[in-house]
Amino acid sequence: MAIASLLHERVLAVCPVESVSLGVQRDKSTWRIDFKPEATAQQRGNAQAVVDAFDMVLEEQKLKDAERAKVDKRASLLLQPNKSVTVQDLLDLGLL
Repeated sequence: MAIASLLHERVLAVCPVESVSLGVQRDKSTWRIDFKPEATAQQRGNAQAVVDAFDMVLEEQKLKDAERAKVDKRASLLLQPNKSVTVQDLLDLGLL
């Protein structure tokens, strides 16, 4: 998942929005939230709080760690020639 998609999901969880865009990723002053008309002042404030609290470096590291775990699991499955691959294995690898 891209970092912009992750932020969009988090903002969407607290406020109805059309989109969230990152201008310059390391400069939050360039980020924009396009609110839906029905978004209340409280929801808009909650959305801004999510953006303010979003730690780009930490979230990028989490995404890298998750991808590395997938690669490691895939490699582990390939090194076990007699292992039956389960549906859960395929889900974990993002193949289903």
